[in-house]
Formats: sequence, structure tokens, C-alpha cells
Amino acid sequence: MDALTDIIQLLRPQTVLLGRMAASGRWGIRVPPQPGPVFYFVTEGSCLFQGCEGTLLDLREGDFVLSARPTADAFLSEPTAETVLSDEAFKAIHSVDGEVRIGGPGDRPTTRIVGGLIVCDPANAELLVELLPRYIHLRASDDAATRLRSLVHIIREEAGEARPGRNAVLSRLIEVMLIETLRRETESSLPHRGVLGGLGDSKLAKALANMHADVARGWTVEELARHAGMSRAVFARRFSQAVGSAPVEYLLGWRMALAKDALRHGRGTLEEIAFKIGYKSASAFSTAFSHRVGCPPSEYAATMRARE
Repeated sequence: MDALTDIIQLLRPQTVLLGRMAASGRWGIRVPPQPGPVFYFVTEGSCLFQGCEGTLLDLREGDFVLSARPTADAFLSEPTAETVLSDEAFKAIHSVDGEVRIGGPGDRPTTRIVGGLIVCDPANAELLVELLPRYIHLRASDDAATRLRSLVHIIREEAGEARPGRNAVLSRLIEVMLIETLRRETESSLPHRGVLGGLGDSKLAKALANMHADVARGWTVEELARHAGMSRAVFARRFSQAVGSAPVEYLLGWRMALAKDALRHGRGTLEEIAFKIGYKSASAFSTAFSHRVGCPPSEYAATMRARE
């Protein structure tokens, strides 16, 4: 299994639809800060998208935006339009037929946007934010955007009805949506620093695949470099530049992510978890986990159970 699939499956992503918005005339709307990444899809018309750093993106019908850190996302009809916060009070007043309406009273909406919050398993939710660049923007003309349009349509249908297996279906759909989006990013000429940067380099991708395929193995930089067909020095430098951490540090981080997931879901004793991720004893694993996470495995497991 490849690194991207491993990570997405570990995250167990679900979606909570934030809702639909319809706008007309001169308008601007701010999305309240969200606890996780948010996707937006322009289903009709055009608008401008503005993130917390102030950069404006020109969006057209069929465009898709994935916002990794949605603390101050906004949509505007034009650069100088004033914005209002779309909080619960605003939605209660301006909701019509299941969508938030903004702009000229009585005017026919010319722009429509649907948005959804991506919620991940809390054990490793930060992995998705680390995986993503601040924004990913796919134009309607991109092949990926065409597929995403179909996915968003099915997600909206599935989220709106309490059918058997709904959560499982939504989880798989969000996994596919994320993979489609991130595939596009790995092909970018300026890939995001992190796992995506490594996956965008065929030789580094091979090293990542090896680590994920056999996480318990005591990989050395020399071995990984040899499998990747590179010298040790070149491999170590290239990996650190692309991924943002040294190869062994990345492996340790992935081991701890697997351990946190197993502890949260009660899968195995400390000895079993330790052996599975490459430690010869529970004490060695506990020491490494405490150093990395900030608390012993038993305390972490108890804390996660208390939050459920």
C-alpha cells in the first residue's frame, strides 16, 4: 500500500456539510473559523475567494477549493465588497429553502457555493493539516475537478438522508475526494513541502512506500537510499528538502501515528503495539512514545477514551 493511501485510511475522514450559499448583486460573506479542513465547490456563477493572508482567488462555476486552515475564509462578488460573518444567527435570518441567501433582496441568485467540513479521527487529525498546503484550487477545466463535481453531488445526497451504511459511504467518498485532490497536488511543478513533496519525486516515493510497507523494519538511511537508487548523502538531503524531515524522523513520526491510532481504538497490548511498529519491548516503545507525544501510552489511551 502506498503512503498516501495509508495516511488517508488512518485519518478515517468524514464530512459535515456546512451548507449551501446563494448570492446576488454586490456581496461578501465570511465563514466562521472551522476546526478542520473545508472544501468549497462553486455550483453556479463566479466569485472571489479570500483566505486569512488576503490573497484573492478568482473562482468560476465548477471550481473546487480545499482550505486546510479555514480561520478567516471569505467569498466576495468583487475585491472591495464588505463581508458579513455567516454565523448561526445570520443563517437563521437569511436561510431560504435550505440555503443561505445574501445580496440584493428579491434578486435571483447568480452564484451558488456548497461547503463541507472534513472531520478526521482525533488521534491523528493533525496529519491532514500537515499533509495539505494552505489551499488547493482546482479549475473546472481540470480532469480532477470534473470527477470531484460528481463526488460532491453524491456526498450532498448521502449526507442529506439517513440511509443504512451512510457513515461508511461518506467516509469512502471523502477518502476518494481527498486522494483525487492530493494526486493533483503531487503533480504540481511546485509541490507542497511534506509527504506530498516526497510523493512528487519518484525516487523518494519509492522510499516512502518501503517505509510504509514494512514499518517495523529497522530502516537505515543507507538502505533506503540504495532502494531509491541514490547515494546516501544525496538521498538524505533530497528527502529532507522535499518532506521537511530526515528519513528516520519521518519513520518515527509514522510509527507514533500508528501507535496513537491503536491506543485510541484499543487494538492490542503495549507489547503487541510495540512489536508491530518495530520496538523490541514495551518499555522501549513507552519511552519513545512519551518523548514524542508528551505522555505515556497508557495515559494517552485513557485521555482519548475519556473524550469519547
